[in-house]
Amino acid sequence: MNTAIAERTPDAVVGQLVDELAGSLGVLLVALGTRAGLWKELAGAGPVTPAELAGRTGVAEPLVREWCRAQAAGGYLTYQPEVGTFTLPDGVAGALVHGPGLAMVDACTDMFRSMGAGFDEFAAVFVGGRGFGWHRHDALFWHGSDALTRVALPPELIGAALDQLGSVPATLAAGGSVIDVGAGYGTPTLAVALHFPAARVVGIDYHEASVAHARKAAADAGVADRVRFEVGTATDLPGSGYTLVTFFDSLHDLGDPVGALVQARAAVAPDGAVLLVEPLAADRVEDNLTPSGRMFYAVSTLICTPNAVSQTAGTIGQAPLGTQAGEALLRETAAAAGFTRVRRLPVAAPLNLVLELRP
Repeated sequence: MNTAIAERTPDAVVGQLVDELAGSLGVLLVALGTRAGLWKELAGAGPVTPAELAGRTGVAEPLVREWCRAQAAGGYLTYQPEVGTFTLPDGVAGALVHGPGLAMVDACTDMFRSMGAGFDEFAAVFVGGRGFGWHRHDALFWHGSDALTRVALPPELIGAALDQLGSVPATLAAGGSVIDVGAGYGTPTLAVALHFPAARVVGIDYHEASVAHARKAAADAGVADRVRFEVGTATDLPGSGYTLVTFFDSLHDLGDPVGALVQARAAVAPDGAVLLVEPLAADRVEDNLTPSGRMFYAVSTLICTPNAVSQTAGTIGQAPLGTQAGEALLRETAAAAGFTRVRRLPVAAPLNLVLELRP
């Protein structure tokens, strides 16, 4: 038993709940600041009064005043009480405005809005012990999820991983083939195709609306002649002899992860590879009991594992992985599927771990 938790008083727990509510509302305020142009005007501006910020953005001064006070309470702005000014520190601006922070929050806000609107339906399914498939969400959720993927898996990260796959890059550069499993809107799929202009690429996803969106994205990118998207499942892949099979944050969403990797092993060429990208996590639950781990366990409970549970379970006996699987479990899953070589790639990926699987 965690003694520190056992000895907490009711008042301390209520205080934590207040912090939770403040943080939840704070996410909406951060996104609101993006849409109102407040963060952009604060970046590099030095100390400003709410009236000055209101004049630059057109937002009513009382609203700006309260927004600034909330951001100061949250630690994003500094407050100078003697003159009533607020300042966005350079370090905070580097993370929010010049870094991925605001894009990440804006993407998640769309997903939260969607999940909030459909919470009663989800709760009924959850209580009833059933899954909740990706298709039961709405377009706002799907677009938010894709926007978050763009933050977590930028093209340069994907390219860095691809370039470390031994002889695979040379084969793809000469016109090899790739199949991306669980392609969704096709953002990572297209990143692979653009990294290897001679490669033939196919993306597979069970969700028809996502496949339709991905096809349009391929056409808009001018690569529809060599990139196609098909409706299909991870345990019934079309074709074989692929130079590369990829799973970009998708294996943990599947009801039969071992079965999916069995299919990947059958589909990849003898000298090819499987690229497995999963959320970064420690192997032991107790080592994931952190703010980051809590966020990913929440994502797993609300999104990923319900999708996996909604799918037909495999006959091999492997349960859904969960979003915080960890490297050891991923290695065990690969071994159960018949892979004999697993290598963690040294890629700068703050939110993901990247594994190369070989038959």
